[in-house]
Amino acid sequence: MQPTISKLARIAAGAGVLAVAFSFSLPAAAETHHAMHRHHHLAYGRPLTVTKRHHEMVMAPDPFHGPAAIVTAPNAVAATIVSLPFRAAALIFPPYGNPATNPLVLIGAPVHAAGYVAEFPFFVVGSAFGAPPNFY
Repeated sequence: MQPTISKLARIAAGAGVLAVAFSFSLPAAAETHHAMHRHHHLAYGRPLTVTKRHHEMVMAPDPFHGPAAIVTAPNAVAATIVSLPFRAAALIFPPYGNPATNPLVLIGAPVHAAGYVAEFPFFVVGSAFGAPPNFY
């Protein structure tokens, strides 16, 4: 029994040594390949990527900070309160699907459409002040 355990220990130690050797040698080989690849393309004297003029991004003002928050914050709260019953109904009655396989869609689809109609005034007011749409 003793020689078998000794052989297994040597096999495991050898596999560990090989794993450590590969883990140190593979990143070095990859870096060498990358350096050679980079040198090959630099010999042509032009960059690899197409350069474009970068335009500075213009950020829109945040509608929930600053003076617009006087309108957009209460609008978002009211829209959320109005949409809660429709979101709860959508959990029970799915708005999309095949009515032949799931008859609950026959109730869910009109409720979903009514939710869009009920939230449309909040969408109009929020859009006027730059708020993102709050449809569910």
